[in-house]
Amino acid sequence: MGRKLDDLFGSMRMILPEHKTEIQRMNEDRGLEPRPDVDDADFDEACFRIYDSTLYDYAITVKWFREVRRGLGVFETDWGVVKEIDARGRRFRLVCDWDAKWIRIEDVVSVTK
Repeated sequence: MGRKLDDLFGSMRMILPEHKTEIQRMNEDRGLEPRPDVDDADFDEACFRIYDSTLYDYAITVKWFREVRRGLGVFETDWGVVKEIDARGRRFRLVCDWDAKWIRIEDVVSVTK
């Protein structure tokens, strides 16, 4: 008994399953960021550039937010030409040389030419 009291941290090798899952969840959340607030003027400009890309067939770079868990997520960036806009679904299709993605308008953070 006296040996365990001398080595306090050595005797704490067992971890409860609840604690282990919570530690794993905290480690997963460490790399995630909260959803950004996009200014109305920036959002309007991004929508204009998206629509302009469909008209004049030029490539744009789109940065959007992909939610992973409870308002936390990661930012993704891709470039391409907007080939189709789905007004009902509030999304657009970004096509590059090797891939095509549907991106929701609400998730767009920035668009550059």
